[in-house]
Amino acid sequence: MEKETYVEDLVEGDEVNDRFAIKEKSPPKEYAKGWYFRLVVGDKTGKIPLVYWGGHEEKFVRKLYESLKAGEVVNINGIVSSYRGEIQISINEEELHGIEKSVCEDYDSDEFIPSSPRDIEEMFTELLRLARTIDEENLYEVVSSFLRDEDFVKKFKKAPYSKKYNHNYIGGLLEHTLIESQIADNLADIYPELDRDLLLSSAILHDMGKVKEYETDTSIELTNEAQLMGHTVICERMVKDRTDDIPDFPEELALELSHIILSHHGDYEWGSPRSPRLEEAVALHHIDLLAVRMSGFLQAKEEFQSEDEEMIYVSKEGVKRPIFNR
Repeated sequence: MEKETYVEDLVEGDEVNDRFAIKEKSPPKEYAKGWYFRLVVGDKTGKIPLVYWGGHEEKFVRKLYESLKAGEVVNINGIVSSYRGEIQISINEEELHGIEKSVCEDYDSDEFIPSSPRDIEEMFTELLRLARTIDEENLYEVVSSFLRDEDFVKKFKKAPYSKKYNHNYIGGLLEHTLIESQIADNLADIYPELDRDLLLSSAILHDMGKVKEYETDTSIELTNEAQLMGHTVICERMVKDRTDDIPDFPEELALELSHIILSHHGDYEWGSPRSPRLEEAVALHHIDLLAVRMSGFLQAKEEFQSEDEEMIYVSKEGVKRPIFNR
């Protein structure tokens, strides 16, 4: 059954009867008429608080609360109300089937996780075009081994770049990779000292490990592999496996490729096991930093700025930054 009601369309007074994903939970508390608990539910268009107003049977309210898990899809039957100027969904205990686990498994993660504002197929086509300009045959072969792998490409197109800060949506990894590859392509013209093929190949490859870093069902969550190793190490291993499979792949070139991938975060405290020691490694680190900072600022501006605001909240830094509203 197709989802019909989205968070961005809700207004005070609306009746809600649709499925949403649980994003956050807050334990039951007592109030004048009994016990209540709060959730945050959402879909691809945003999140909204939900309040379940229970009766005096604390055990019943707690049992219901404990049966609901973050990340699960639930059917909600409630009313959109307003509290302190913000809308929320209110459910009363008397309401039959006010909130319950969805028995429908025929849903797509696209309903609950935002997608890139850019066309995914167009971005992938442009990335393929850039990859075809790599002249060094060994580098071209290792890049192509990923981009012609149908199973990998399917995951790559769907993967987010991050969980919170920027490009945190379906297609985000592809979008981020394309941006960095375009910067690398242009930077190699400005600095002829750079090995363009090595830099461009590294720009395309260095975040490929993120296809194994996140799970995308109703929310973006880190995998166990990501928590124990991180995408940098995962990626280096993935690329090393591919170079090992290519006959006569130059050992020194494979080593340089591994170094650039492992050092692309730059500093040790930022997660790099080795600081950049090649021109291309230094270049990729700053390309990566520019892409993250610029995209993060633009996304924050888009999401949080209203016409009368002169500050935007940057979640990664935990601060507000001044902007010029033009």
